[in-house]
Amino acid sequence: MERLRIEFFDIGAIVYFLRKVVWTVPDFSVSRYREQLRDLHDLIEAEGHFTSHSSRVLIEATKPDRTG
Repeated sequence: MERLRIEFFDIGAIVYFLRKVVWTVPDFSVSRYREQLRDLHDLIEAEGHFTSHSSRVLIEATKPDRTG
């Protein structure tokens, strides 16, 4: 298990990320989230960046041997 941190320094990077990592916000579109994107843009302008966190879990599985 890992908790990851990602920093965004402009709103374009956030839009790009959300379009490529579609499971983060499954119904994402710029028009649908315009107000929230504007708020994030303003935050980045004021603070210089936006930090997000995500969790990842690696599960290793093996198929049981059924030859016996």
